[in-house]
Amino acid sequence: MGLVINTNINALDALRNLGLADNAQSKSIQRLSTGLRINSAADDPSGLVISEVLRGQIASLNQAVLNSQSASNLVGTADAALAEVSNLLTGIRSSAMLALNTGGASPDQIAAEQDAVDSAIASINRIAATTRFGSTNLLNGSSGFNVTSKSTEITDLRFRSIAFDGQDSITTQIDIMKKAERARIGFQLASGVATGDQVIRVSGNLGTQEIFINSGMNTQDIVGMINAVRGNTGLFAVLSTGTMGVPNASDVVAIQTEEYGSVQKVSLEVISGDDVKAALDAGAPAAVSAGGKLIASGVDIGVNIAGAYVSTNGNNITVNSPFLNADIKIADGTDVADSPLLFTVAKSGLDFQLNIMPLETDKMTVGLPNISANYLGAPVRTLGSGSAERDVGGFLNSLISGGPNDLAANPQNAVYIVDAAVDEVNSLRGYLGAFASQTLDSNINSLGVAVENLTASESQIRDLDFAAEVANYTRAQVLFLAGISVLASANQIPQSVLKLL
Repeated sequence: MGLVINTNINALDALRNLGLADNAQSKSIQRLSTGLRINSAADDPSGLVISEVLRGQIASLNQAVLNSQSASNLVGTADAALAEVSNLLTGIRSSAMLALNTGGASPDQIAAEQDAVDSAIASINRIAATTRFGSTNLLNGSSGFNVTSKSTEITDLRFRSIAFDGQDSITTQIDIMKKAERARIGFQLASGVATGDQVIRVSGNLGTQEIFINSGMNTQDIVGMINAVRGNTGLFAVLSTGTMGVPNASDVVAIQTEEYGSVQKVSLEVISGDDVKAALDAGAPAAVSAGGKLIASGVDIGVNIAGAYVSTNGNNITVNSPFLNADIKIADGTDVADSPLLFTVAKSGLDFQLNIMPLETDKMTVGLPNISANYLGAPVRTLGSGSAERDVGGFLNSLISGGPNDLAANPQNAVYIVDAAVDEVNSLRGYLGAFASQTLDSNINSLGVAVENLTASESQIRDLDFAAEVANYTRAQVLFLAGISVLASANQIPQSVLKLL
């Protein structure tokens, strides 16, 4: 190509390459100053999209960690309050035990202990009303689950967690497959009246007692003797109404456990005499003979709740499933014909968002019940039947002065009520402890690992490798300086034409 003046191709080429070197140098300076490989979508479109998604997940995971830590603090606040309630219940029980000791305690002592009980119950009510986490009341019932309706056969509902899955309420159906039974054994006297002295041994869950039957006693006398020692055995007796499946059924003494369920046992052993003839209740589970002893067990209620694992003990049902975790008590005597039983719970409780998606799997709804004296305890229920009936239970507020279960009126039932309240508080504390350690703490740990791994992935995509970029910057800087030098030389070429003129 000849020497020309109007068009300097060499200068244009050098200028173009200088521009490329300058652009590369500018990008390197931007990356080195920000520490990021991707500063705009033009740097890496797909990498930008992925990194932004990861950044959103990381921010949400960090918030989920904070949510779990906040939930753990809330649970700790509730547990500390419940621990104090447990201490107060222990003191109330001690007072009730002193009141039972009427032989050694004066009325003035019992009255003083009643004052202590009244003060402790007032403290429990105060704790229930004032335990808060921020502006959220924890133990006055406002953080619990709201039951809008239930079958009358359901006497008590204790919820731990419910998954509402976006619904305003849920209705649960309980299908009764089998009725709960007491353990029962029946016997009769061969002639209806003892012809000689007899000795029988009856055993229940509380203990064993020998019954001495004197000559001339009838079955009604024997019923009275067995019921006189029911506090030692946990058994009561009634005259059968014709269900024992033996001749002269009305003369059959039915010995039964006070409670229901498979853990309840009754045994009958004839120690001496031959008038006593054992017979089994046709409607009771089969008894077994062990060395001349008849033994019978009770039966747990059989229920079915769709989709849930259910365990039963007597008429008590424990439900453990992803959508419902609860304890349910069914009225004694509830039969298959009463099925189905229903209860409805409105959207309520405390929602804890434990992960990053608005799904039931990523959150948990927990309810904290009302632990005031009006709710701690157990519903009144009847033990025994017929002439052997006695009512037990009630709530803690019935122990205050003048109440039906205060220390002067009924200290024995007061102990039963306090024990039920202690069980309820301990069960709640146990669940909250498990929730804090097994759910919240493990969730915090797993989320921490997820944050670490996602951050590493996001860093690998978005962050700058300084060693590589410094090398690129040095190269671009050298090329830029060389380009300036070459451009200057290229601009000198047209000037050499002047030498030809």
